[in-house]
Amino acid sequence: MGKPFARDYITEAIKEVLIDHQLEKILWFGADYTLFPLDLFDPNNLNSYYELNQGPIPANCTLTYQILEKAGIVIIFSVPIWLYDYAKYELQTTQLNHVVLMPLIQSFYQLNGNLVTIIIENQHFVLTVLKEGKLQSITTNDYQQNPDILYFLLAQQQKIKLAQPVELHIFDATDLFDSEAFGALLKQFKDFENYHINFHSCSTYQNQILCASLEVH
Repeated sequence: MGKPFARDYITEAIKEVLIDHQLEKILWFGADYTLFPLDLFDPNNLNSYYELNQGPIPANCTLTYQILEKAGIVIIFSVPIWLYDYAKYELQTTQLNHVVLMPLIQSFYQLNGNLVTIIIENQHFVLTVLKEGKLQSITTNDYQQNPDILYFLLAQQQKIKLAQPVELHIFDATDLFDSEAFGALLKQFKDFENYHINFHSCSTYQNQILCASLEVH
């Protein structure tokens, strides 16, 4: 999010690659999104759905959406107009995917039990909770220190009361998260005694979630 997108630099390179390869997906992350039931969804009402929870659309942005049929939800989110136009006219696709749903998509095909996923960004984190294979919540929260994340997690556990065992996957997109200190703090709470922690470093996050292991400077 903090790095400018050098579209003028990479456009020709992307076009050359697309001669022999197919574009898999375009991923976006932003904290301003909302979820809506698929059964009630009408794409003509994007603005109303979004503004109900997020307020006015950010300046120089447009709305798009992604459907997750297995969960019965639609995620509606804003993206910069330049990115939407770039995808549509340069990359020949209008489908943009939200990073928030990536671990959720994977989990639906890998697990039917209890799963908690945390994606840690620089200023906020995304907390996803599945109970017995069914989606319970997706929330994006601001934080200042790592213990803030734990207390949000504690509130979710006390509310949803996940039974044993619980798989906890933590994806660090910052390369700054102290996983050992967090794990030690987690063990101090009886609420988490049935949690099995799986920590994924920044490089693993890029490979598994973003599918981007090479960065060109």
